[in-house]
Amino acid sequence: MKTEKTPVLLIAPETGRLSGNMGSLARYISGKSGGMGDVVTALSEGLTERGIDCHLATLNLKKRFQRESHMNEDEWRAIRYKVDPDRVHLVCSAIFEDLPSAYSGSPELNASELQCEAVSQIIKAVRAKNNGRIIIHSHDWMAGGVITAYAKSRDCPVLHTVHNVFTGCIPLDMMYRVNIKQLSRLLYFSEKGGKFCIDCQATAIKNATLINFVGKRFLDEIVNDYFSDRHIIPPSVRQEVKEKYYQGSALTIINAPSPAMYPEKCDYLIRKYGPDDDVIFAKMENLIEFQKRTGHTVDPHAILLFWPSRLDTSQKGVELLEDIASKFVIKHGDVQIAIVADGVGNDRTHEENLGRIACASGGKITYHPFNEKLSALGYAAASDVFGASLYEPCGQIDQMGNLFGATATNRDTGGYHDKIRELRLKIDGNPQDEGNGFLFRDYDSGGLWYGLERSVNFHRRPIEIRGPQIKRIMRETREKHDLKKMVSEYIAVYERLNGGKPLV
Repeated sequence: MKTEKTPVLLIAPETGRLSGNMGSLARYISGKSGGMGDVVTALSEGLTERGIDCHLATLNLKKRFQRESHMNEDEWRAIRYKVDPDRVHLVCSAIFEDLPSAYSGSPELNASELQCEAVSQIIKAVRAKNNGRIIIHSHDWMAGGVITAYAKSRDCPVLHTVHNVFTGCIPLDMMYRVNIKQLSRLLYFSEKGGKFCIDCQATAIKNATLINFVGKRFLDEIVNDYFSDRHIIPPSVRQEVKEKYYQGSALTIINAPSPAMYPEKCDYLIRKYGPDDDVIFAKMENLIEFQKRTGHTVDPHAILLFWPSRLDTSQKGVELLEDIASKFVIKHGDVQIAIVADGVGNDRTHEENLGRIACASGGKITYHPFNEKLSALGYAAASDVFGASLYEPCGQIDQMGNLFGATATNRDTGGYHDKIRELRLKIDGNPQDEGNGFLFRDYDSGGLWYGLERSVNFHRRPIEIRGPQIKRIMRETREKHDLKKMVSEYIAVYERLNGGKPLV
């Protein structure tokens, strides 16, 4: 007798470009803000390829979807009215339909719309089509809150992925479509601005059957009270994570990039390439094009250090970059620094700071707001992809840099501790060639300078030494962070939630 399928419902505020396997509407849906969107895309693609009934609930960022699909209002309307959404469940609201991301406008209000619709309509609809069966996979605080509380009250197994430790506190009056009284014993309440609120991340962790982090080191840092002297990890979140950890209900699965992001498949490059090609030559061609587009002095032999992280002082350490950038390129005449990134929220302080630094550099430093095409070209042009994170749940810039044939430099914390290994060469007396980048310990300007200087020293070595190492790093990254492995790990967790039974 054939086992009945158990559907997996992914609930997330963002997604990258979806696979056509999710239905005809899926290819028009893309509203990525960060690594979470890539994971949701990769998961939906991997699950459907294996015959698993995968559904996705996400916000209908209509204007952004239209822009990324190059459609006007009439064209979009024709698709929405004529194309069966199939397994993509769009939460519609005038509150966010014109916003560029789920985190624009009022994130709490956006989250309340997502949570209310998931509880009142989407979860019930997916269960009803499958005789009550469902596994819910919620992503971060926006998809937490009343969703996970409701799921627990209805005995629906939940995996909650903690992509970051931020939480949102939603005032109860925003949740008028949900019977809060019925769920009150399962909710984690807080007070904000004189209002009684639901702490969404803490509530999600509290009610999930299992939680998973996207990096082992960051989970350990939370449990062992790292960063307790800073306002980084909300006490409510730390407390609930510890509870799950000591219950044996906290897991780690490291994010893996989709093969669609590999340099041999990236349409934004002047020359596509893979580890079996002449990588150094291909990167040089992309470097020249990147220099022309960004305003760098054109120099095919420049060592390009690429910063693709958001300009965030609370996590990413942009103030450290601002402190050393000009001095670093003056001391190291063969180095250029490129920043392609946005500020946080409505704060333009660091965009303006970096713009002034770039203007004064004489073509050695450039700053541009985030643009997907320019960022992809930057990875292909880069000698090293770097950052200066205070903490990092997972991070993806190191993986992307390595995939594109660059070394990675960052602080020895969280996901970068998990993924970056010190570059050591046999020619220097090491037993074997190993590693993919450079780590520094101290969260200060001196630490960042130290890490970058070590990277520059490597990239000054002859092509005969650098070339084989770059190819090795590209190959090893593909093997270690393979999408199929990541999907298999998630399927194993889903089957655990499914009582040990397969999903198909």
